[in-house]
This record gives sequence, structure tokens and C-alpha cells, in this order.
Amino acid sequence: MREYNLILEIAEPMTLRDDEKQIYAVVDSFLTKHGKQSLNSVINTIFPAGFYAREGAASVIESYGEIAEKIRHHPDNCRWGTYAYRMLTKRKDEKNREFIPLQAITEKLKAQLQSASAKRAVYEVNLIDPMVDIPIYEAEKDRTNTRGGPCLSHVSFKLKDDHRLMLTAFYRSHHYVQRALGNLFGLAWLQDFVASAVGVKSAELVCISSMAMIESDENWEKNETNSLLAHCNKLLDCIVQEKTVARRSERMVATTA
Repeated sequence: MREYNLILEIAEPMTLRDDEKQIYAVVDSFLTKHGKQSLNSVINTIFPAGFYAREGAASVIESYGEIAEKIRHHPDNCRWGTYAYRMLTKRKDEKNREFIPLQAITEKLKAQLQSASAKRAVYEVNLIDPMVDIPIYEAEKDRTNTRGGPCLSHVSFKLKDDHRLMLTAFYRSHHYVQRALGNLFGLAWLQDFVASAVGVKSAELVCISSMAMIESDENWEKNETNSLLAHCNKLLDCIVQEKTVARRSERMVATTA
């Protein structure tokens, strides 16, 4: 199954409902059973969520780049590395000054938030300005890839009128079974990190998939994909029914009180 220009918007990226917790467990079990990366591994290709939760924001900037450098060539990682590696390892600008790309984004946001007329849309994660933008897609390294290269092409942070921080991610190609759920969690942690670092709250997380696929794989058949989707839909239906019954009970209690 394949769709083009599929857009998802998540109103509360760091909130996890009961049905979502169950679906997370089902999808994670399916992937590990079939020899694929766990959802936690996928999350950490985008942002080191566990390290952030355990060590704090300062350590992410100060220490994680060195860790990412050490694990870059691990066989479980893609040959081009990870998004976390590209965002959190030190680079040099045209004047040979060292900087950490994600830190540059947070510092730019902090500076703008001190202004009475903060810029809303100048926080891009791409190949625009190496002093403030993060090279998710690197032309010199990625231009010859025909497959297996970075699927996440661009990330854009936006300050809303109330100064909450929105994140929009653009995927050139998106495998929904293997990657989408882990990607969304990873992006949510990235958004939370940047928002917390600059002292604002997170707003919506928007994911645009230029091409989205519910894929089969050499490790599983199409009927297994269909069974996985049916299981997840059933979990969603059960939670919806439980909440409907609970709301009806609450109304009955209120009526008889």
C-alpha cells in the first residue's frame, strides 16, 4: 500500500494514551520478532531519548556527540550514521570554529525569544546555513544514494503566537511498519528537548511523508502486515468503546445525583 503526501498532525506529542501504549508494545514485538530494529532503536536514531531522560539536557549537548561518534560504525547503524549523530556532533564553520548544530538552533531560539518581535520561522534543520541549520541531508555524502540513505529530509521548528514550539518533519520516503511509530516518538523527544532548552512548551508535531508505504518485507508476508494492522485497529476500537461506556456512566451518575 502506497500513498503520496500523507500528513499527520499530533496535538500533544509527548502524551501517550492507553491504546497507544498497547499499540507500541504490539508493533515493537512484531518488529523484533522479524529481526528488525526495536522501536527504541528507531527512536534513538533521531534523538537519544533514553540518554536525555536519564542524564538531562546539558549532558545531551556536552557528552552525547562523543558517544555518537563511538557508536557510529556499529553494524546495527545505517552506513550514513544517524540523525542524532549529525545533529549532536561537533562541526566547523567556514572560519574553522567548532559548533554543535542542535545547540546552535536552541541558542538562536533563545536569542529570538528575548526580542519583542521574535522571528517565527527561521529555525530550519537542513543545508541552508551551517551556523544555524542542521545537516539532515548532506549532499556531498548522500547525493549518490539510491536506497538506504536518510529518509528524513527536513525538520522545521516554528514559534506560534503564544510562543509554543511546533515541529514539522518532511520525509522523502516513509516505511510505516518499520519506521513511522519510532520516528514519531523520536521527533516528539527532539521537539520536547528543544522546547525545554529554550523555556517554552511544545505545540503540534506535524509529519509530512512525500511517499508513505505500509510495506511487506523479506522477513514477513503481506498477510502478516494485514494481521498487524487489524490487531492495532482492534485495540483502538476497544479503547474507544471503553471510553464511551465510561462517559455514559458519568452522565448517568450526574443525572441521578
